[in-house]
Amino acid sequence: MARWPASESCARRRHQGFRALQSVRGAGVVCLGLVLGSAAPAGEPPTALKFLRHTQATGELRLSELREMPAARTIRVFEPYEEREVAFHAVPLPDVLDAAYSSSWREEEELLFTCLDGYQPGIPVARVLAHSAWLAFGRADQDDFAVWKHESGRRQWIPLAPLYLVWENLSNAQLRDDGDYGWPYQLTAIDLVRTRDRFPNMLPPEGASRRAQAGFREFRAHCSRCHRINGDGGTIGQELNDPVSPLDYRDSDWLARWISDPRAVNPETRMPPLNLALADRERVIRDILEYLETMAAARPEPRGSRPDGR
Repeated sequence: MARWPASESCARRRHQGFRALQSVRGAGVVCLGLVLGSAAPAGEPPTALKFLRHTQATGELRLSELREMPAARTIRVFEPYEEREVAFHAVPLPDVLDAAYSSSWREEEELLFTCLDGYQPGIPVARVLAHSAWLAFGRADQDDFAVWKHESGRRQWIPLAPLYLVWENLSNAQLRDDGDYGWPYQLTAIDLVRTRDRFPNMLPPEGASRRAQAGFREFRAHCSRCHRINGDGGTIGQELNDPVSPLDYRDSDWLARWISDPRAVNPETRMPPLNLALADRERVIRDILEYLETMAAARPEPRGSRPDGR
C-alpha cells in the first residue's frame, strides 16, 4: 500500500481548492464526474448539529453538549480512507437520535445526512439498528480531526469537523467490505426521510423494468449522495437527467468503464470508483445504467418544444 505523506504541514500547503470539472463532449471528461468545490469549506465549521423530520426543522444539538453525553468514549475502527485502524472520540449515533427525536426515529425509513459541501448520503434506519454507528468529534490518536484521503489524483488531508459518522467494524467483515459507504464527514444536519416523499422526482416511472427498479436502489445507495436526478439528490455532483443525461453524449460501454474506475479515464477526478468489494459490480453497473436510460426516456419535454409552444 502506498505510504502516507510524511509531513502533514506539507500536505496542508498542497491542499487547495479543487478546480471545477468541465463537461466537454469528446474531451475525455464526462458530466458524470463531480463538480469539484473545496474539500474543506472556508470558515469555521458549525457549532451545532441540526435535526429535521421530513424536511421540517425540529431542533439542534450543540457540539459541546454532544461531547458531554454520558455514552461518549474512545473507539477504534478500521478507517476506510486511511485503510488502517484509527481511534476516535465519539458518541453512539442512536443516543444522539434519541436525544433529538425520542425513540420515534426507529420507525422511520431513512436518515439523510447533509455535509458542508452538499454531499447528502442516505442511510437506512435498519442499518443503524443492526450495527454500531457513532458520531465522531475528534481523533484520539492525533491532534487534528482529519484523515488522509485519496482524492483528485493525490493523497489529501481532509478535515472532518464538525462530525464524522463511523462504524465499529473491526470484527465485522461486511461493514469493512462496504468501504466508505455510510462514512460521511463534515456533518451538519440529519433529516428523517421517506424516499417517495423526499425524492419523488428520482423515482423510476410507473411500469419501469425490474432492472431499472434495481438500478434505482443502487443509484440511491451509491450515487445520489453526490448526484441529482431531476433536481433530487446531492449537490456536490452534477445533475444526471434534466436537462442532460450522460447517455445523451456517451454510450453505455464508456459509462460502464467510467462508473467502474473513473480515475482510469481522468486521474484528476474527485469521483471514486464504485465500491471494489461489491459482490457483483458488473450487475450493479448495468442496473444503474438501465435506471439512467429509463429516466432519460421519461424526461419531460423541454419548455417550448411542444407544438403549442408550451
